[in-house]
Amino acid sequence: MKNIFLLAFLSILFFSCRENREATERMDRAEMLLVSNPDSAYMILEGIELPDKLNERQFARWCMLFCKAADKTSNDMAYTIQLHRAKKWYKHHGSTEQQAWIGLYLGRSYVEDKLFIPASEVYLEALELTKEKQLYNITGYICSYMADLYEYTRQRSEERRMYEEAARFFKKAHNERSYAFALRDISKTWISDDSLSLALNLMLKADSIITTMKDSVGISSIANGLGNVYESMGELEKAKKSYQRSSSYGKTNSGPNNLALSYLYYRNEMLDSARYYLEKADCPTDNLYTPSDRLYMGYLIEKEANDIPKAFQYLEQCYEAKESLYDSQKQVDIIDAEKRHNLYSAIKENRKLRISLYKLLIASVMLCLFATLFFQNKDRKRLTKLHRQQILLNEKEWQLTCLNEKIKEKEKITLNDNNEIMYLKEQEKEARKAIIFLKCDKLLHSPLSQELKLRGQTGKSGTTQKLTKQDWVHIRKLVDDACPDWTVAIEKAIGTLTPTDIETCYLSFFNLSLKTEALLLGLTVDSANKRRLRTRQKLCIVNKEVNISMFIIDQTLKI
Repeated sequence: MKNIFLLAFLSILFFSCRENREATERMDRAEMLLVSNPDSAYMILEGIELPDKLNERQFARWCMLFCKAADKTSNDMAYTIQLHRAKKWYKHHGSTEQQAWIGLYLGRSYVEDKLFIPASEVYLEALELTKEKQLYNITGYICSYMADLYEYTRQRSEERRMYEEAARFFKKAHNERSYAFALRDISKTWISDDSLSLALNLMLKADSIITTMKDSVGISSIANGLGNVYESMGELEKAKKSYQRSSSYGKTNSGPNNLALSYLYYRNEMLDSARYYLEKADCPTDNLYTPSDRLYMGYLIEKEANDIPKAFQYLEQCYEAKESLYDSQKQVDIIDAEKRHNLYSAIKENRKLRISLYKLLIASVMLCLFATLFFQNKDRKRLTKLHRQQILLNEKEWQLTCLNEKIKEKEKITLNDNNEIMYLKEQEKEARKAIIFLKCDKLLHSPLSQELKLRGQTGKSGTTQKLTKQDWVHIRKLVDDACPDWTVAIEKAIGTLTPTDIETCYLSFFNLSLKTEALLLGLTVDSANKRRLRTRQKLCIVNKEVNISMFIIDQTLKI
């Protein structure tokens, strides 16, 4: 019985904690592709349906992988509500580095929602953790994103300070690429403060590092920044070469670079060159704002050239492009709002399911506990009764032994009064009777008796519930021990019984119902009833109130 409840409890616990195998396989595949093919990894992770219904461990892993893929593919982070849940799991089960990364991603998600104060709090918490554990590389990234946060809020001095911190930690971590980008970002802050010589030195240092690494994407980015410095310094040719170098290393960056060259020539009133690079800027680009900026640049050039109709045409196209961009962004916001709504609905439903599951689990545990306590108490009472019976039985057997010894002593003395001997024999008979009754009552509460009744309740005729040879060996042993020499007493009183009658007599000591006896013998109820009646007739039991076992006990006491 206890094993059944334990199995039920473990089954409920297993189903409440089981993992989604398909989601695990997808995450394994995405993790393998994360470095070599982050776009595919992102698509695989985004394709997992309802990740919020995964268990805590799986969901936390999904969030971490999704944000890593989103970072590499320039997509949005997971939602803050999702990352809060993942952060909670990693806080108790993840490494310090994992806790720091999930904190960084949560901060970036807050920034995407324009929630700068919560983002700052999360960044600071992650920063304190990484500094304490001397995780210099991730500390550098956290400082960089904190600097970006100060850029949003236009706190220039704080922005520069955090970029400088980032550069320091990247250098400690020997992350040369990120160190170069940090120098580039510091340089940009000095451009804004008109400290151009300092900005140039930092940008040239960054360019030297990234060029040594032969990183084409990095070279393109820093060359663009170098062009901005030269442009601010009024060095037209150097700025031009830097922008052209940036375009040659980064195909997707050629549009913004050509637009920068067009603006450079426009500022120096070289309108033909400005038009040339403006035309070259009309190419595919990842920068969403380049198309509208290009049209506005065309408006400025033609306005400067006093070609008002063409300038007006460019201006109209510029407004149309901005409206189109606004509409597309608004559409994205609507889709995002729909996704958020579906997410909140899924989370709410998932919480309801979890609460229901926990309630069911608690109810099942309580039921199992009460049932276990009930059966333990019942079993304890049975064992207590058996113990008391055994004590009483031992006393009666000791009393019987003493009486037998006294009778033998008295019989040796011929002059002794026969009345005293008769009295002792009567006491001896009563003691024997009490012993037999106690043993028979103990037999009714024995494990074998309980098993026979249980098999009769749950079994079906013709199945394994039928008594085996080994069962009959146990039955005979217990009955013969409880009521010794009963077969001899019956043969003296009635005569020899058939094997079938003897079996019926043995089973009568267990006080079984007719249905149970039929199942154990592999008979129908009607056949079992007829078998009992034949045995009663052979034993000459007329009174229906007298049980076969009681009749056998009475006959045994007579010998």
